[in-house]
Amino acid sequence: MASFLYDEFRNSLGGAPTHSTIDWNTDTIECFFVDEADDTPNQTTDVDAADRLAASQVPAFASAPTMTATTTISSNVLVLDASDLTFTALSGDQVESYDIFKNSGTDTTSPLIGNFDDATGLPLTPSGGNVTIVWAATGIIRI
Repeated sequence: MASFLYDEFRNSLGGAPTHSTIDWNTDTIECFFVDEADDTPNQTTDVDAADRLAASQVPAFASAPTMTATTTISSNVLVLDASDLTFTALSGDQVESYDIFKNSGTDTTSPLIGNFDDATGLPLTPSGGNVTIVWAATGIIRI
C-alpha cells in the first residue's frame, strides 16, 4: 500500500470533517507506528485513532509523542512540517507504517491525518531503544 492522506483530513480541509477541523499550527499533532498485521489502514473508513485497532498502535494512543508542527508557504504550496520526532524506549510488534493524527484528548474523536509507509527504515521491529523519524527537508505534507 502507498502512503496517503485520510479522507477525514481531506474533508477537514474542505470544511466538512466528522469530528473537528485540524489546525496544524495550534492543535496537538501526534504520531504512532502501526503494525499492519493487526490492522490494515483504510483511507476512507478510518476516521479517528480509535478506528486503528489499539493492538496495532506502537506506542499506544496515550503514549504517542507530540510533534512540534509548523506551516509555511513555499512557491504557492502549503507545507506542513515538524521537528524530527523521537519515540523514547519504543517497544512492541514489527511496524510497517505510521499514522499522524490530531489528539483531541480521546481516541474516538482524534481525527486521522495520514498514513505513511515509505519512510527509510520501515518495516521496523522496535527493540526498546529510541526511534527518530527524520522528516524530509521538503516537509511532511505538501498541499
